[in-house]
Amino acid sequence: MQPQMLARTRLRSQRVLRITLAWVIMGCIAALFDHASLLYHGTASTLEERLNERVLLALVAGIFGGGTYLFVLRDRWRSLPYTRALGIMAALMTAVIFCFSALVPAALNPQPAFGSALVERLFSLHTLANYLYWTMLMGGTMLMVRLNDQYGNGGLNYLTGFYHEPRQEMRIFMFLDMRSSTTIAERIGHVQYFQLLNELYADITDPILYSRGEIYQYVGDEISVSWSLRRGVGKQRCIRCFMDIRSKLQGRAKHYEDRYGMAPTFKAGFHYGQVTTGEVGLVKKERIYSGDVVNTAAHIQNQCNTHGVDNLISQDLLEVLRLPSSYAVREIGSADLKGKRNAIRLWTLVHADAPPVRAEEHTTSLQNV
Repeated sequence: MQPQMLARTRLRSQRVLRITLAWVIMGCIAALFDHASLLYHGTASTLEERLNERVLLALVAGIFGGGTYLFVLRDRWRSLPYTRALGIMAALMTAVIFCFSALVPAALNPQPAFGSALVERLFSLHTLANYLYWTMLMGGTMLMVRLNDQYGNGGLNYLTGFYHEPRQEMRIFMFLDMRSSTTIAERIGHVQYFQLLNELYADITDPILYSRGEIYQYVGDEISVSWSLRRGVGKQRCIRCFMDIRSKLQGRAKHYEDRYGMAPTFKAGFHYGQVTTGEVGLVKKERIYSGDVVNTAAHIQNQCNTHGVDNLISQDLLEVLRLPSSYAVREIGSADLKGKRNAIRLWTLVHADAPPVRAEEHTTSLQNV
Protein backbone atom coordinates (compact mmCIF):
# COMPACT_ATOMS: atom_id res chain seq x y z
CA MET A 1 0.00 0.00 0.00
CA GLN A 2 1.37 3.43 -0.97
CA PRO A 3 2.34 5.76 1.94
CA GLN A 4 -0.36 8.31 1.01
CA MET A 5 -3.03 5.60 0.77
CA LEU A 6 -1.91 4.20 4.11
CA ALA A 7 -1.98 7.64 5.72
CA ARG A 8 -5.45 8.30 4.29
CA THR A 9 -6.80 4.97 5.57
CA ARG A 10 -5.27 5.54 8.99
CA LEU A 11 -6.63 9.08 9.30
CA ARG A 12 -10.13 8.11 8.19
CA SER A 13 -10.15 5.08 10.50
CA GLN A 14 -9.22 7.31 13.43
CA ARG A 15 -12.10 9.63 12.54
CA VAL A 16 -14.50 6.68 12.34
CA LEU A 17 -13.45 5.65 15.84
CA ARG A 18 -14.01 9.19 17.13
CA ILE A 19 -17.45 9.27 15.50
CA THR A 20 -18.26 5.89 17.05
CA LEU A 21 -17.20 7.13 20.49
CA ALA A 22 -19.37 10.23 20.09
CA TRP A 23 -22.35 8.08 19.05
CA VAL A 24 -21.84 5.75 22.02
CA ILE A 25 -21.83 8.76 24.35
CA MET A 26 -25.04 10.01 22.73
CA GLY A 27 -26.48 6.50 23.14
CA CYS A 28 -25.70 6.61 26.87
CA ILE A 29 -27.40 9.99 27.18
CA ALA A 30 -30.43 8.72 25.26
CA ALA A 31 -30.57 5.65 27.52
CA LEU A 32 -30.57 7.90 30.58
CA PHE A 33 -33.46 9.93 29.15
CA ASP A 34 -35.38 6.73 28.29
CA HIS A 35 -34.87 5.40 31.81
CA ALA A 36 -35.95 8.66 33.46
CA SER A 37 -39.02 8.97 31.20
CA LEU A 38 -40.19 5.41 31.91
CA LEU A 39 -39.81 5.88 35.65
CA TYR A 40 -41.63 9.20 35.50
CA HIS A 41 -44.63 7.52 33.84
CA GLY A 42 -44.65 4.65 36.32
CA THR A 43 -43.09 1.97 34.11
CA ALA A 44 -40.52 -0.36 35.59
CA SER A 45 -37.06 0.20 34.14
CA THR A 46 -33.40 -0.27 34.96
CA LEU A 47 -30.60 1.86 33.59
CA GLU A 48 -28.65 -1.27 32.65
CA GLU A 49 -31.47 -2.46 30.38
CA ARG A 50 -31.69 0.90 28.64
CA LEU A 51 -27.90 1.03 28.18
CA ASN A 52 -27.91 -2.45 26.70
CA GLU A 53 -30.56 -1.34 24.21
CA ARG A 54 -28.78 1.84 23.15
CA VAL A 55 -25.01 1.36 23.48
CA LEU A 56 -24.52 -1.75 21.36
CA LEU A 57 -26.69 -0.27 18.60
CA ALA A 58 -24.75 3.00 18.74
CA LEU A 59 -21.45 1.10 18.56
CA VAL A 60 -22.45 -0.87 15.47
CA ALA A 61 -24.12 2.12 13.81
CA GLY A 62 -21.10 4.35 14.51
CA ILE A 63 -18.68 1.93 12.87
CA PHE A 64 -20.84 1.21 9.81
CA GLY A 65 -22.51 4.61 9.49
CA GLY A 66 -19.38 6.66 10.18
CA GLY A 67 -17.30 4.33 8.00
CA THR A 68 -19.73 4.54 5.09
CA TYR A 69 -19.82 8.32 5.26
CA LEU A 70 -16.05 8.88 5.54
CA PHE A 71 -14.87 6.16 3.16
CA VAL A 72 -17.65 6.24 0.56
CA LEU A 73 -19.87 9.34 0.67
CA ARG A 74 -17.75 12.21 1.97
CA ASP A 75 -15.56 12.65 -1.11
CA ARG A 76 -18.63 12.58 -3.38
CA TRP A 77 -20.50 15.13 -1.26
CA ARG A 78 -17.59 17.36 -0.32
CA SER A 79 -18.34 19.94 -3.03
CA LEU A 80 -22.08 20.06 -2.22
CA PRO A 81 -23.58 22.69 0.09
CA TYR A 82 -24.23 21.28 3.56
CA THR A 83 -28.01 21.65 3.26
CA ARG A 84 -28.11 19.69 0.01
CA ALA A 85 -25.87 16.94 1.40
CA LEU A 86 -28.06 16.79 4.51
CA GLY A 87 -31.17 16.44 2.34
CA ILE A 88 -29.64 13.49 0.50
CA MET A 89 -28.61 11.93 3.82
CA ALA A 90 -32.14 12.40 5.19
CA ALA A 91 -33.54 10.58 2.14
CA LEU A 92 -31.08 7.72 2.63
CA MET A 93 -31.99 7.53 6.32
CA THR A 94 -35.65 7.14 5.32
CA ALA A 95 -34.75 3.91 3.50
CA VAL A 96 -32.54 2.68 6.36
CA ILE A 97 -35.14 3.34 9.07
CA PHE A 98 -37.90 1.81 6.92
CA CYS A 99 -35.80 -1.32 6.59
CA PHE A 100 -34.66 -1.75 10.20
CA SER A 101 -37.61 -0.24 12.11
CA ALA A 102 -40.49 -1.49 9.98
CA LEU A 103 -39.68 -4.04 7.28
CA VAL A 104 -37.41 -6.41 9.23
CA PRO A 105 -39.47 -6.40 12.48
CA ALA A 106 -42.70 -6.93 10.50
CA ALA A 107 -41.14 -9.85 8.62
CA LEU A 108 -39.91 -11.43 11.85
CA ASN A 109 -43.23 -10.98 13.64
CA PRO A 110 -46.02 -10.74 10.99
CA GLN A 111 -48.96 -10.44 13.38
CA PRO A 112 -51.81 -10.21 12.49
CA ALA A 113 -50.51 -10.13 8.90
CA PHE A 114 -47.33 -8.92 7.25
CA GLY A 115 -48.96 -5.99 5.44
CA SER A 116 -50.84 -4.78 8.50
CA ALA A 117 -47.79 -5.22 10.73
CA LEU A 118 -45.63 -3.29 8.26
CA VAL A 119 -48.07 -0.35 8.04
CA GLU A 120 -48.52 -0.31 11.83
CA ARG A 121 -44.78 -0.14 12.47
CA LEU A 122 -44.05 2.27 9.62
CA PHE A 123 -46.51 4.92 10.82
CA SER A 124 -45.76 4.60 14.51
CA LEU A 125 -44.26 7.25 16.78
CA HIS A 126 -41.45 4.80 17.55
CA THR A 127 -40.36 4.75 13.90
CA LEU A 128 -40.65 8.54 13.62
CA ALA A 129 -38.58 9.01 16.79
CA ASN A 130 -35.91 6.64 15.47
CA TYR A 131 -35.82 8.46 12.14
CA LEU A 132 -35.43 11.89 13.75
CA TYR A 133 -32.82 10.64 16.25
CA TRP A 134 -30.54 8.96 13.71
CA THR A 135 -30.98 11.66 11.04
CA MET A 136 -30.10 14.41 13.51
CA LEU A 137 -27.14 12.38 14.76
CA MET A 138 -25.90 11.83 11.22
CA GLY A 139 -26.49 15.48 10.34
CA GLY A 140 -24.52 16.60 13.39
CA THR A 141 -21.70 14.24 12.43
CA MET A 142 -21.59 15.63 8.90
CA LEU A 143 -21.52 19.18 10.30
CA MET A 144 -18.62 18.40 12.64
CA VAL A 145 -16.65 16.78 9.80
CA ARG A 146 -17.20 19.87 7.66
CA LEU A 147 -16.15 22.16 10.51
CA ASN A 148 -13.03 20.06 10.92
CA ASP A 149 -12.35 20.56 7.20
CA GLN A 150 -12.95 24.28 7.64
CA TYR A 151 -10.44 24.69 10.47
CA GLY A 152 -8.06 21.90 9.46
CA ASN A 153 -6.25 19.44 11.70
CA GLY A 154 -5.93 22.06 14.41
CA GLY A 155 -9.68 22.67 14.65
CA LEU A 156 -9.99 21.10 18.10
CA ASN A 157 -7.71 23.81 19.49
CA TYR A 158 -10.33 26.42 18.61
CA LEU A 159 -12.88 24.67 20.81
CA THR A 160 -10.53 24.02 23.75
CA GLY A 161 -9.07 27.53 23.73
CA PHE A 162 -5.54 26.11 23.50
CA TYR A 163 -4.30 29.26 21.76
CA HIS A 164 -6.40 31.73 23.72
CA GLU A 165 -3.15 32.89 25.28
CA PRO A 166 -0.05 33.23 23.05
CA ARG A 167 2.27 30.22 23.07
CA GLN A 168 5.86 29.71 21.99
CA GLU A 169 6.20 26.80 19.56
CA MET A 170 8.67 25.21 17.19
CA ARG A 171 6.96 24.85 13.83
CA ILE A 172 7.75 23.94 10.24
CA PHE A 173 6.39 26.07 7.41
CA MET A 174 5.96 25.28 3.73
CA PHE A 175 5.06 28.12 1.39
CA LEU A 176 3.59 26.96 -1.93
CA ASP A 177 3.22 29.25 -4.92
CA MET A 178 1.97 28.50 -8.43
CA ARG A 179 4.47 29.25 -11.17
CA SER A 180 3.68 31.92 -13.81
CA SER A 181 0.37 32.73 -12.13
CA THR A 182 0.13 36.28 -13.53
CA THR A 183 0.70 35.10 -17.10
CA ILE A 184 -1.84 32.30 -16.68
CA ALA A 185 -4.48 34.68 -15.26
CA GLU A 186 -4.02 37.08 -18.18
CA ARG A 187 -4.28 34.31 -20.74
CA ILE A 188 -7.36 32.42 -19.47
CA GLY A 189 -9.22 35.29 -17.80
CA HIS A 190 -10.00 35.90 -14.14
CA VAL A 191 -13.15 33.78 -13.97
CA GLN A 192 -11.44 30.69 -15.34
CA TYR A 193 -8.37 31.48 -13.25
CA PHE A 194 -10.52 31.43 -10.12
CA GLN A 195 -11.94 28.05 -11.17
CA LEU A 196 -8.40 26.81 -11.75
CA LEU A 197 -7.32 27.88 -8.26
CA ASN A 198 -10.38 26.24 -6.75
CA GLU A 199 -9.57 22.94 -8.48
CA LEU A 200 -5.91 23.16 -7.52
CA TYR A 201 -6.67 23.78 -3.86
CA ALA A 202 -9.11 20.87 -3.89
CA ASP A 203 -6.44 18.59 -5.38
CA ILE A 204 -3.73 19.51 -2.90
CA THR A 205 -5.93 19.47 0.21
CA ASP A 206 -5.83 15.72 0.82
CA PRO A 207 -2.02 15.42 0.65
CA ILE A 208 -1.83 18.23 3.22
CA LEU A 209 -4.38 16.63 5.53
CA TYR A 210 -2.85 13.16 5.24
CA SER A 211 0.55 14.59 6.17
CA ARG A 212 -1.05 16.04 9.35
CA GLY A 213 -0.41 19.56 8.08
CA GLU A 214 -2.48 22.62 8.93
CA ILE A 215 -3.42 25.08 6.22
CA TYR A 216 -2.40 28.47 7.57
CA GLN A 217 -3.38 30.88 4.82
CA TYR A 218 -4.60 31.16 1.25
CA VAL A 219 -3.22 34.29 -0.39
CA GLY A 220 -4.22 34.39 -4.03
CA ASP A 221 -2.29 31.61 -5.74
CA GLU A 222 -0.14 31.01 -2.67
CA ILE A 223 -0.87 28.65 0.19
CA SER A 224 1.08 28.28 3.42
CA VAL A 225 1.09 25.07 5.44
CA SER A 226 2.37 24.49 8.94
CA TRP A 227 3.29 21.51 11.12
CA SER A 228 4.37 21.25 14.72
CA LEU A 229 8.03 20.25 14.65
CA ARG A 230 7.30 16.76 15.98
CA ARG A 231 4.60 16.04 13.40
CA GLY A 232 6.42 17.56 10.46
CA VAL A 233 9.71 15.79 11.15
CA GLY A 234 8.05 12.46 11.97
CA LYS A 235 8.22 10.22 8.88
CA GLN A 236 9.42 13.32 7.00
CA ARG A 237 5.75 14.32 6.64
CA CYS A 238 6.46 17.89 5.52
CA ILE A 239 8.64 16.66 2.64
CA ARG A 240 6.27 13.81 1.78
CA CYS A 241 3.46 16.37 1.59
CA PHE A 242 5.22 18.31 -1.17
CA MET A 243 6.14 15.13 -3.05
CA ASP A 244 2.54 13.88 -2.85
CA ILE A 245 1.26 17.25 -4.13
CA ARG A 246 3.73 17.16 -7.01
CA SER A 247 2.74 13.58 -7.85
CA LYS A 248 -0.98 14.40 -7.64
CA LEU A 249 -0.65 17.34 -10.03
CA GLN A 250 1.46 15.31 -12.45
CA GLY A 251 -1.28 12.67 -12.50
CA ARG A 252 -3.89 15.37 -13.16
CA ALA A 253 -1.83 17.20 -15.80
CA LYS A 254 -3.93 16.01 -18.74
CA HIS A 255 -7.14 17.22 -17.06
CA TYR A 256 -5.71 20.70 -16.57
CA GLU A 257 -4.27 20.83 -20.09
CA ASP A 258 -7.61 19.83 -21.61
CA ARG A 259 -9.60 22.32 -19.54
CA TYR A 260 -7.23 25.28 -19.14
CA GLY A 261 -4.59 24.69 -21.80
CA MET A 262 -1.77 24.26 -19.27
CA ALA A 263 -0.62 22.00 -16.45
CA PRO A 264 0.04 24.06 -13.30
CA THR A 265 3.11 23.46 -11.16
CA PHE A 266 4.07 24.71 -7.71
CA LYS A 267 7.29 25.81 -6.11
CA ALA A 268 7.85 25.42 -2.37
CA GLY A 269 10.05 26.87 0.35
CA PHE A 270 10.65 25.13 3.69
CA HIS A 271 11.97 26.46 6.99
CA TYR A 272 11.44 25.91 10.69
CA GLY A 273 11.94 27.79 13.92
CA GLN A 274 10.28 29.29 16.94
CA VAL A 275 7.07 31.27 16.53
CA THR A 276 4.52 32.87 18.81
CA THR A 277 1.12 31.32 18.16
CA GLY A 278 -2.18 32.80 19.27
CA GLU A 279 -5.74 33.73 18.30
CA VAL A 280 -6.69 37.28 17.32
CA GLY A 281 -10.05 38.93 16.84
CA LEU A 282 -13.40 38.68 18.57
CA VAL A 283 -15.40 37.94 15.42
CA LYS A 284 -14.07 35.46 12.85
CA LYS A 285 -11.19 34.51 15.10
CA GLU A 286 -8.00 33.53 13.36
CA ARG A 287 -4.83 31.87 14.54
CA ILE A 288 -1.66 33.70 13.53
CA TYR A 289 2.03 32.89 13.75
CA SER A 290 4.43 35.66 14.60
CA GLY A 291 8.13 35.23 14.07
CA ASP A 292 11.02 35.54 11.66
CA VAL A 293 10.60 31.93 10.49
CA VAL A 294 7.37 32.75 8.61
CA ASN A 295 8.93 35.50 6.52
CA THR A 296 12.07 33.46 5.99
CA ALA A 297 10.09 30.50 4.60
CA ALA A 298 8.32 32.87 2.19
CA HIS A 299 11.63 34.39 1.04
CA ILE A 300 13.14 30.92 0.57
CA GLN A 301 10.25 30.03 -1.73
CA ASN A 302 10.91 33.20 -3.74
CA GLN A 303 14.42 31.92 -4.46
CA CYS A 304 13.14 28.89 -6.41
CA ASN A 305 12.96 30.76 -9.73
CA THR A 306 16.43 32.18 -9.21
CA HIS A 307 17.93 28.71 -8.86
CA GLY A 308 15.65 26.94 -11.35
CA VAL A 309 14.19 24.42 -8.89
CA ASP A 310 10.69 23.67 -7.61
CA ASN A 311 11.64 23.38 -3.94
CA LEU A 312 14.17 24.79 -1.49
CA ILE A 313 14.85 23.66 2.07
CA SER A 314 16.84 25.57 4.65
CA GLN A 315 19.87 23.79 6.05
CA ASP A 316 18.46 24.25 9.58
CA LEU A 317 15.41 22.18 8.67
CA LEU A 318 17.38 19.62 6.69
CA GLU A 319 19.57 18.93 9.72
CA VAL A 320 16.60 18.02 11.92
CA LEU A 321 14.79 16.05 9.21
CA ARG A 322 17.54 13.40 8.98
CA LEU A 323 16.41 12.28 5.56
CA PRO A 324 16.90 8.57 4.80
CA SER A 325 19.02 7.45 1.87
CA SER A 326 15.94 7.09 -0.35
CA TYR A 327 15.85 10.89 -0.68
CA ALA A 328 18.21 12.64 -3.08
CA VAL A 329 19.21 16.22 -2.29
CA ARG A 330 21.51 18.77 -3.86
CA GLU A 331 23.15 21.76 -2.24
CA ILE A 332 22.21 25.09 -3.79
CA GLY A 333 24.55 27.24 -1.72
CA SER A 334 24.16 30.30 0.45
CA ALA A 335 21.55 32.93 -0.32
CA ASP A 336 21.07 36.44 1.03
CA LEU A 337 17.43 36.79 1.97
CA LYS A 338 15.58 40.04 2.49
CA GLY A 339 15.61 41.06 6.14
CA LYS A 340 18.27 38.48 7.14
CA ARG A 341 21.69 39.55 8.34
CA ASN A 342 23.34 36.25 7.57
CA ALA A 343 23.04 34.21 4.42
CA ILE A 344 21.09 30.95 4.62
CA ARG A 345 22.33 27.74 3.06
CA LEU A 346 19.72 26.09 0.86
CA TRP A 347 19.19 22.57 -0.45
CA THR A 348 16.75 21.07 -2.89
CA LEU A 349 15.13 17.69 -3.36
CA VAL A 350 16.07 16.60 -6.86
CA HIS A 351 14.02 14.68 -9.39
CA ALA A 352 14.92 11.12 -10.26
CA ASP A 353 16.59 12.18 -13.52
CA ALA A 354 18.72 14.87 -11.86
CA PRO A 355 22.26 14.16 -10.58
CA PRO A 356 21.61 13.32 -6.91
CA VAL A 357 23.60 13.85 -3.78
CA ARG A 358 22.54 11.06 -1.46
CA ALA A 359 21.57 11.72 2.14
CA GLU A 360 24.81 10.14 3.43
CA GLU A 361 26.86 12.60 1.35
CA HIS A 362 24.63 15.44 2.51
CA THR A 363 25.19 14.47 6.17
CA THR A 364 28.96 14.44 5.63
CA SER A 365 28.76 17.84 3.96
CA LEU A 366 26.77 19.28 6.84
CA GLN A 367 29.28 18.00 9.36
CA ASN A 368 31.99 19.87 7.47
CA VAL A 369 30.15 23.18 7.70
